[in-house]
Amino acid sequence: MDRVALGRWLSLALVPLGVGLSVGGSSTGSALGVSVVLFGLAGFRLSHRLFDPDAASPGSAIDARVADLFQLGAALLVFAFLTAASGRFESLSSVGASLRSPWDFAVIAVVDGVFLGGGMAVLTYRWGRLRAVSQTVGVRAIGGAATFGTYLALLVAAPSAAFLYAAVYTLARSIALFRLPPSSQW
Repeated sequence: MDRVALGRWLSLALVPLGVGLSVGGSSTGSALGVSVVLFGLAGFRLSHRLFDPDAASPGSAIDARVADLFQLGAALLVFAFLTAASGRFESLSSVGASLRSPWDFAVIAVVDGVFLGGGMAVLTYRWGRLRAVSQTVGVRAIGGAATFGTYLALLVAAPSAAFLYAAVYTLARSIALFRLPPSSQW
């Protein structure tokens, strides 16, 4: 099965998952479920542009940016899904208050969020050898495991630090996405 077909099937598989989350009953689960359904439908509709590395011409910066933002959105949905699955929701006031006490976890969250969010993108862009290695499935799996494993570990140890990690990861990745050329041009 090629990448486009696999991307279509995985995107389509998000639809029943989102419906299942929506049926759960809580307002958070319903919002997450609707987001997952819409994300799955968008992924299915745009799968040729998102999953085919040869689909975008080198001059097509807009398609590459859309694919990069789609990947960032997917990461945010995984963060939300892990939070919903673990039941570790906290109010913003309790997150702010608890960030003062577990200082070590907050430092870990910020450092890891910057490194995994934007730092790896910059390193991959700068080093040709790392760029070539990062295209393999194994290295991408390790990167995903590091990104989501860090979030899950922080979510278990200090949920407020996990939310800080997700925010810093998103900010660092967004800065890297818009300060560097599109990833298809690397």
